[in-house]
Amino acid sequence: MFRKKIFDSQGTHSTKTISEVSGTGRKPWNQKGSGRARHGTLRGPQFRGGLCYAWPQATKPRLKLNKQVRAFRVEDCVDSHAQQKEKLLVFEDLEVPTHKTKNIVTMSSRWRMPRNCCWLMVVPSMKKLKLATQNIHYVNVLPSIGLNVYSILQHDT
Repeated sequence: MFRKKIFDSQGTHSTKTISEVSGTGRKPWNQKGSGRARHGTLRGPQFRGGLCYAWPQATKPRLKLNKQVRAFRVEDCVDSHAQQKEKLLVFEDLEVPTHKTKNIVTMSSRWRMPRNCCWLMVVPSMKKLKLATQNIHYVNVLPSIGLNVYSILQHDT
C-alpha cells in the first residue's frame, strides 16, 4: 500500500521510531516450539501500536547563505571591530617558544589585555599556540578557515 508523505513547512512533522513507541523490550514468545513466527519485540511495524516504518522525521529548518554574502558579513564584522579602539589586534609573526600556558599569560600582559574580556585568536595553524591557550578560559583559538560572524561577535577582542 502506497502512502503519501505529508510535508510540513515548519519541519515539525514526525513519527516515532522503534525506541520511542510504547512496548517492552522483552521477547514476546520463545524462538522455537510455539509454531509462531520469530519476533524479538512487539514494537515492530507489523504489530498494532508499533513503529511507522519509513515515515517523515522532524527536521531543523536551515537557511543557506551564499558564499559571497557570508564572506561579506565576516568582512563587515572585522571592519566594525577595527573601527573601535583596541578591539582588533593584528600580529604578523606571533611566535610561541613552547606550549606552556605561562607564555600566553605573559604575552597578554605585554599587550595590555584585560583578563575579564573574551578574546579570539585566528591563526592559520599553530599547534603550540593551540596547546598553550587550551587551559585559559577567556582565550579561544580558531583556524583562519573557520572564521565566522558568530564567533567574532561572541568575543570582545
